[in-house]
Amino acid sequence: MRQNRKKPFKERILQSSRSNKSRIVLAIDVNDGGPRELTYQAIDLLEQIRLSICAVKFGRQTILRIGPERTTQLLKKIHGHGLTTIIDDKLNDIDETNAAITRAYLNLGFDAMTVNPFAGWKGGLETTFKLAHEHGMGLLVLVYMSHPGASEGYGQKVLMGRSKKTQHQFEIFAKKAVEWKADGAVVGATRPKVIRKTKEILGTSVPIFSPGVGTQGGEIARSLKAGTDYFIIGRSITKAKTPGKAAAEFAKASVVLDP
Repeated sequence: MRQNRKKPFKERILQSSRSNKSRIVLAIDVNDGGPRELTYQAIDLLEQIRLSICAVKFGRQTILRIGPERTTQLLKKIHGHGLTTIIDDKLNDIDETNAAITRAYLNLGFDAMTVNPFAGWKGGLETTFKLAHEHGMGLLVLVYMSHPGASEGYGQKVLMGRSKKTQHQFEIFAKKAVEWKADGAVVGATRPKVIRKTKEILGTSVPIFSPGVGTQGGEIARSLKAGTDYFIIGRSITKAKTPGKAAAEFAKASVVLDP
């Protein structure tokens, strides 16, 4: 089943999720080997897992290793299976640089990209949001990453303007995700309480994508109950003895609360 690429990203990934009965986004990060070998590794993983996932996420390190031509070929194969693709770039620079990077990922064929709200709007991410949405690309805002050190930035308390009131940085970023009309918010599955608080801010307008299940200690059941919509899972599937079986088990767990 091929997707209608003219539909908004949120609709396309939801379509895939319902079709495959899965909220799992497979994170394929292959790094050891030459470009051709890495591409074959990615294709092999995809063929084992594709019926149990709704999207595929790549880190920019993998894309840099396999090169633009093989990346485009790989994305076409993924799209041919009715799945969406995400580039995890964590875009965080000035507008001119951000726009150039966004165009490059659009040309490669990615459906969505992660952005870091620390860059701000004016002169930062404003151009990227306009450019991406004009071309049907979704943008996922980092609200709280999954690793322990994320608390140093996303978990800090900051003063709000001239007032003496403080607010957690991640709460501000969650509000920005709504204000900027983001297509998703990334919150680590390792922090269910943060997911719950973020969900209160986002409501139903911005879905939550949670990395960190399994290897980093996050749990699908707790995150799902707290408000996660999609789970980004890499090593717990790709490093499993039988990746297909592992993906199927995660998929089943990810939709347990669905009607």
